[in-house]
Amino acid sequence: MSGISAGQVFYLQEMIQVKPGQIASRKLSLPDIPDTARTGQEWVLYAMDEEETISSETSPSTKLIYVLEGTLRMLVDVQDCSLTAGGAVIVPRNTWHAYAAGSRCKFLQISL
Repeated sequence: MSGISAGQVFYLQEMIQVKPGQIASRKLSLPDIPDTARTGQEWVLYAMDEEETISSETSPSTKLIYVLEGTLRMLVDVQDCSLTAGGAVIVPRNTWHAYAAGSRCKFLQISL
């Protein structure tokens, strides 16, 4: 259950919690959006404790990363990015990228 209903206000940062020494993720199902398997679009919330990392990876989809809370450091191809709450970055498809929590953080990843 995503906790999202059409016409109701929701707060993404309240839909996931940071867990000590862990990385948490939660896939969101959005109302009135076509089947994500067909469109390839996916919305995932992440919560990372300080100093947690996600190793370098690629994706067949372009991603939008939007930081909700805290500080997230990313390496996108060879570009260092430091994002704070309200900051966003685009990761082009098939581009190597890695994540590191500079502080406890929460972010939304949208695969387009």
